[in-house]
Amino acid sequence: MFTCACLNCQTVTGTGHSSIALLAADDISFTGKTKPYTRNAASGARFTRQFCPMCGTTLHAQSSRAPGVSILPVGIFAGNNQWFKPKHLLFGRSRQAWDWLQEDLPIHETYPEKAAP
Repeated sequence: MFTCACLNCQTVTGTGHSSIALLAADDISFTGKTKPYTRNAASGARFTRQFCPMCGTTLHAQSSRAPGVSILPVGIFAGNNQWFKPKHLLFGRSRQAWDWLQEDLPIHETYPEKAAP
C-alpha cells in the first residue's frame, strides 16, 4: 500500500496523489468488459489502466515491471477502505505543497529500486 505523487497520478485523480493497494493479479477478478489505456511510465515501464467502459472509473492497472501484480486504486472501495494504511510516498519530487499527506511516510523521490510496479 502506498501513495503516488507522480504527475500522471495527479492528472488521473484530479488531486495531488493517488492511493494504491497492490494485490497478486491471480487474487482478483472482474466481471464485465473493461477498456484499457497503455502509456509509457516515468519508471520506463509500460503502464496499462483498465477502465469501466460505461462510467470511466479506473478499476485496476498493471505495470510491465510487475506483470503478476494488480494495482488497485483504493477509492474504488469507497465506504469500505478503512484498512488502507500507506507505507510510502512515491515520486515525492513532484509532490504538491498543498496536498496533505501523512507526515511520517517515507518519501522516495522517484520509484524505489526494489519496489514492484
